[in-house]
Amino acid sequence: MRFPPLEVLSTWPTPNYENPETRGQASLIVNIIFLFLVLVAVALRVYSRTSVRRWFGLDDIMIGLATLFTIGLTVVVVLANERYGWNRHIYDIPFERIEAANIIALTAKCTFTMAATFTRLSLCMFYYRLVGDSGVNWFRWVVHANVAFTIAVCITFVFLSVFLCTPVQYYWEFPPSTDGHCLDEGIATLAAGILNLSADLLATITPIPLVMRLNMRLKYRIGVSILFGLGFIVIVAGIVRTYYIWKGLMDTYDATWYAYPLWIAAAVEIDVGVICACAPALKTLFHFSSSNTQGYYSQEPSGPSSQRAAKESHTNSSKPSSKRSFFNATAKLPWSQNSRSQKGSVRIPEPDTTGSTGSWLDMAKSRTEVTCEPATPQRGGRTAPALEIMRRDSVELESLCYARTVSSVSHHEPSYFPDERHLAPSEQGFAKRY
Repeated sequence: MRFPPLEVLSTWPTPNYENPETRGQASLIVNIIFLFLVLVAVALRVYSRTSVRRWFGLDDIMIGLATLFTIGLTVVVVLANERYGWNRHIYDIPFERIEAANIIALTAKCTFTMAATFTRLSLCMFYYRLVGDSGVNWFRWVVHANVAFTIAVCITFVFLSVFLCTPVQYYWEFPPSTDGHCLDEGIATLAAGILNLSADLLATITPIPLVMRLNMRLKYRIGVSILFGLGFIVIVAGIVRTYYIWKGLMDTYDATWYAYPLWIAAAVEIDVGVICACAPALKTLFHFSSSNTQGYYSQEPSGPSSQRAAKESHTNSSKPSSKRSFFNATAKLPWSQNSRSQKGSVRIPEPDTTGSTGSWLDMAKSRTEVTCEPATPQRGGRTAPALEIMRRDSVELESLCYARTVSSVSHHEPSYFPDERHLAPSEQGFAKRY
């Protein structure tokens, strides 16, 4: 916080410590809402990684650390605005609170930097797990550069924030002593904000070249790129925050009043960043939930007409569908187009029809076995790198195995298959064929 010169002090009105003009409760409301969304997103991510995919890794640890610093930043922002005067004019802050206001500002800078750093590192650890040992070395080097740049920005910004003044306590002590000096806080913070914005941009666009090289239709590549490109929302928030850094710390001496939007933009940027970093894991959870819901309702008996619809649905399930989810990118992956050579083949032996009564109950009683033959290697025993990446179990966008769906047919209860005596004469012949 810059100390204004005497010519600026002479233009300020009389301080109002009892009933000052404030910015309102916008910061408190926004921080509570976005922190709640962060906690929900992280909780769903942890559930997805521990119960659905069972794939908890280093990227989840990083997002956990980012969440802790995000909670800390929210607490700091609320205290700064509600207790230490960062929602009022600087001349309305009592002198005994100015030191605390400066300390809370320094704490917010360091907390923001750590939260942003661990969020970006979580994304980088996720990118490492995507490629694994697939042999895509150029992408690994891009992620290496991303990690190095992220850590360098973190160390630089924390160092500048702590050692902006010499001695260190000269930053917050009031009235300021005469045996210290500081760098220009506005210029240093603006430069750090631009570097932080560049790191966000680099972390967002890193996986897009890899996705666009995959062997699938263009619209599905665009869909996956949009999923990874949700970080552009964070970049927009970062641009807003950078503008208010200039407005609050360089363009005016009334920093506590004009920096109020800066506090909101900084908190929103971190919160949205954590939520976007959880998006790939949440996609897997929503796909799993949707599959279970469809499976539950498909087993509900509700009369002959619904049985016919269920039968037709089961008959047509083996045919390729022309409608695909926009974000279900793996539906058009290379091995999905030739499952027998890439994914393995499914062989369903014919059931023994000896002693058959011609009823659908025979279908339920015959336990159809499903065997999967191992995939044949490509290119002389080595799979192409792009296929190796997308076939790994670590790919978050992979759909549930089709063989699992086929094998689940044998687990239907016999009561779900009606006896043909309850069917119309025209339907009994259809039932006997199955």
